[in-house]
Amino acid sequence: MSLDSVKAPRGRPKTLNRNHILEIAMLAYWQSGTRDVSINEICRQANVSKPGLYREFGNEDGLMTAVLHAYLQAVLMPLLEILQSERPFHQVLDELVMFIAEEPPEQQVAKGCLMVKMRESSMLLGQETQSQIVKSHKEILGRYETWIQGCQDNGSFRSEMPPAFAAVYIDAQFTNALAQLARGDDRAMVKSILETSLSVFR
Repeated sequence: MSLDSVKAPRGRPKTLNRNHILEIAMLAYWQSGTRDVSINEICRQANVSKPGLYREFGNEDGLMTAVLHAYLQAVLMPLLEILQSERPFHQVLDELVMFIAEEPPEQQVAKGCLMVKMRESSMLLGQETQSQIVKSHKEILGRYETWIQGCQDNGSFRSEMPPAFAAVYIDAQFTNALAQLARGDDRAMVKSILETSLSVFR
């Protein structure tokens, strides 16, 4: 996973590798959760000083916000490109289910979804991070809704659910499945529950 596309702020010389810190922090938060990873631990793993990290990100809230934005761009948006396919609704939905519920590849760094983990503990996070969570979630829902609307227009989405409601419903089912996987629930059972919850579209 590379964050080369994440741009650092202009206006002052660089004294550390911003992308390296983001990768270290993203992996730590993804594996252990934001509540169980201290800023000191991230500094240790990234081999940077706390003052240096704070100069780059402002504070821990700023770091988490940057990590969430980087995760959205590097991990979630490539997945959501599936929604731009012109294939029928059910084919795309099945591909999304497969991606979420099947055994992950060996290079998968952690269980579940960092976005979901942050949403579950958002009330314990900083104001800036909370705002980024809301913004990111709205963007994801918007992509689902656009996809469903397109499928409704081409006749492959035949449910009576309005696209906006269907987007929220599908997101809720995926979120629940990812939370279950992060807790270590049986993958086959999670997939079965997910497929059952989405059978309303069959």
